Amino acid sequence: MPGRLCIYNDVNFKEDIYLQCGDYIDNIVTLKKQYNIAPTINIPVFLNTYVYTYGHFGLIPSWAKNKKSININARSETIYEKVTFRESFKNQRCIIPINGFYEWKKDNDSSIPYLIKSKNKNYLALAGIYSYYYDLEQNENILSIALITIQPNEIVEKIHDRMPVILDIKDWSAYLNTKTSLSDVNKLFKSCDSSLLSLQEVSSYVNKVSNQGIECLDKDIKIKKEEKEIFKQLSLF
Repeated sequence: MPGRLCIYNDVNFKEDIYLQCGDYIDNIVTLKKQYNIAPTINIPVFLNTYVYTYGHFGLIPSWAKNKKSININARSETIYEKVTFRESFKNQRCIIPINGFYEWKKDNDSSIPYLIKSKNKNYLALAGIYSYYYDLEQNENILSIALITIQPNEIVEKIHDRMPVILDIKDWSAYLNTKTSLSDVNKLFKSCDSSLLSLQEVSSYVNKVSNQGIECLDKDIKIKKEEKEIFKQLSLF
């Protein structure tokens, strides 16, 4: 899909953005830690206008009748064919930093949640697109985003038939640049090497969207307060 994400540390991502793209506007400054992000929740996003801000998870086309018309994923294979995504793909591309995403593996009558994250870094940079929707009822302009998905690599296909496009750092500038030909952008849409990702089973605690604590990352949700500080120092952070 994916339909659940987590982002609790963006320090390294912001350092890399500066190295790759130079100066940018940081509207987030201090990140709000989110361990269980579902559609309609705001998530950090780096726009190709070089602004780092929050965006609504679920793209709302500018022409939509209401903000309930959302798309959280755009398939890379058909992104240019869809009216919903075409203009955003051409002119409004973005990078979505996450520390990991969740997928559920079917096991007989139950589903087991897993956290997929980077083996080498503490974040993943996802390819995304964005749009602006003016909400007449709230009198506000909503920035909304969608992830771009691709066929899964060997590790993700064990649990799901799609995965997000994870951009290599060397490709960030080309992806964000609207002068990059669309054929060259399409070449960036590939599943990353399986050796770069790790798969970690977590507790069904994450199944419930209202469960937003660090416990979402652990297989055993019975974490005592004094153990949380130890947990924070593990490779998850």
